[in-house]
Amino acid sequence: MLYVGDPMRHLATAQFNLLSSAMDQMGSRAAPASPYTPEHAASAPTHSPYAQPSSTFDTMSPAPVIPSNTDYPGPHHFEVTFQQSSTAKSATWTYSPLLKKLYCQIAKTCPIQIKVSTPPPPGTAIRAMPVYKKAEHVTDIVKRCPNHELGRDFNEGQSAPASHLIRVEGNNLAQYVDDPVTGRQSVVVPYEPPQVGTEFTTILYNFMCNSSCVGGMNRRPILVIITLETRDGQVLGRRSFEGRICACPGRDRKADEDHYREQQALNESTTKNGAASKRAFKQSPPAIPALGTNVKKRRHGDEDMFYMHVRGRENFEILMKVKESLELMELVPQPLVDSYRQQQQQQLLQRPLRDAQQPRPQHAGQW
Repeated sequence: MLYVGDPMRHLATAQFNLLSSAMDQMGSRAAPASPYTPEHAASAPTHSPYAQPSSTFDTMSPAPVIPSNTDYPGPHHFEVTFQQSSTAKSATWTYSPLLKKLYCQIAKTCPIQIKVSTPPPPGTAIRAMPVYKKAEHVTDIVKRCPNHELGRDFNEGQSAPASHLIRVEGNNLAQYVDDPVTGRQSVVVPYEPPQVGTEFTTILYNFMCNSSCVGGMNRRPILVIITLETRDGQVLGRRSFEGRICACPGRDRKADEDHYREQQALNESTTKNGAASKRAFKQSPPAIPALGTNVKKRRHGDEDMFYMHVRGRENFEILMKVKESLELMELVPQPLVDSYRQQQQQQLLQRPLRDAQQPRPQHAGQW
């Protein structure tokens, strides 16, 4: 028996088969061009939903924002020394061991000696970085003033950036670094072992701006930090000293050292006199009444300590007597002080009367 099917059903079946065949052909053609084949799927990177597209920590500098200035000899006993220098006015640089301070003229050669007890690893470098000494300025970057940075003097024919304060003389391997994060400027040279017969390695530094320059250091004291570092920036040793760039290094060093010694002598004398005053009060006779209601009270602020500079030993001793007298007066009852003052006033009033009653001496030749 012959059955004839529905013509609409046959048409739908044919269209479905045609669509499936077309999709299979498209898939076979696109498969070779896709990078996500089964072989690539296993190695495709999986991105974390918590990953930040850009992070501040990805570009952090290995150098600290505020460099340390604490001396650290390290495993190689790193040392920084200077040749013996004088305080003559003609000196272009001089170093004060008393103050641990370098004085030098602008753009003049300053030899610094580097010493280690054992050889550091290969690739070790020496970095010199200036920082401000005081806490209120330590975050500022030490740079040259605009006048010296933009001027032609000391800048023409130089490979060093014009804004850098410290330069290295006579070393073509010197690298001038501007930290991309902290902005600190420094100069780095490879470490060289000392030559035969010597124990020091000498580096010649130049300081390219005066300490008094407006727009630059502007009289703010600076420290020069010298570090011994590995190739990847690990610090093996650190030394620091204060630096002053001025017109007359010898004169300024002498003035600073004299002021330092005067201050030390003043502090020592103040300490000794304070101890002597305490002993005198402890040994005072018991007849002196203790502080009570009859003794005048101290005014507010009288417990504060004040210091003053005195020029000359004789003047200092006079002022010390005045100081001791004032301190002893505080132990005397106020009625006794008032009585003493009344007696002094009465004596002053009676003196003109006595002078008037006394006969005047007659001089020879008077009639």
